[in-house]
Amino acid sequence: MSRLALSATRSIDIIELLATFPDRGFSMSEISRATGINIASCHAVLTTLTNRGYLVRSGNDKTYKLGLSLIAVGHGAEKSQPIAVRAMEAADRLCTELGVGALLTTAVGEEILAVYALEGPTGRNPGMHDGERLPLVAPFGAPFLAWASEAEMDAWLARGTKPEDPAIAGRILRDIAIIKKRGYQMHFTTGGTNSFGALISEMAASESVADYKSKISSLANAFHYHMEQPEDIDEEASYEVTLIAAPIFDRDGNAVFNLGVGGFTGPLSGKAINRYAERLLVACLEVMRTERTSGRKREHGPAN
Repeated sequence: MSRLALSATRSIDIIELLATFPDRGFSMSEISRATGINIASCHAVLTTLTNRGYLVRSGNDKTYKLGLSLIAVGHGAEKSQPIAVRAMEAADRLCTELGVGALLTTAVGEEILAVYALEGPTGRNPGMHDGERLPLVAPFGAPFLAWASEAEMDAWLARGTKPEDPAIAGRILRDIAIIKKRGYQMHFTTGGTNSFGALISEMAASESVADYKSKISSLANAFHYHMEQPEDIDEEASYEVTLIAAPIFDRDGNAVFNLGVGGFTGPLSGKAINRYAERLLVACLEVMRTERTSGRKREHGPAN
């Protein structure tokens, strides 16, 4: 395994911190405490990132925020990842048509990254904000792993379940089977996303976010809930649902995105869940169908 470049990982750690709390600026000492980077190295990395426009430093309180260069990089990423653009456009349509929030996430290493988050008309967010990250530990991120290899599934389960309690893994695997059959997952009010959201909001409002990643990881590792995916959805019953999410697969069959609708104002009837889920699955299929069609065009080139 190749050695990690410290300067690169430190730069990424700083950018991820500021992306997690985009509404506030951080002093160098706050960044140092939150990321664990010593002051001397932190100063050098901050100076480089600021000089290149990836960060901007306030002249008044000497705090740092994300810079304009990242916007340009984001536009470049959109051009190189057309499936992501189509998925974001699908999220926009769902938000407008259904009148609820929408959330697009992707799996990055052992984390879930919120790529695109939209509030609904009532101002309720779908559980995460742009740039926010959560640990990819069982049972979180199930739609990413439901169609993964056995080795990937085992690693995911091991990160999130207690080895001495195999019953937890058994219940999660049961729910995975239901997700594969149904094509989508329901997140309930008792789920961990609310706890994570509360923790992020609490830290954002506080003066210190030291060890913010370890706090999020600790919450995930201590949280062994049962997803409670019902075998059947009773149209007349009421469900406390926060998010309904389905995977988007690339041309190689990998679940590269998870698209969801959420931020509901109250409990949903089974009939409403079926309506939201049906529209969500159609949106995901449209993205995947367009990706396959455009992929064939890229492979074969323009027609003569």
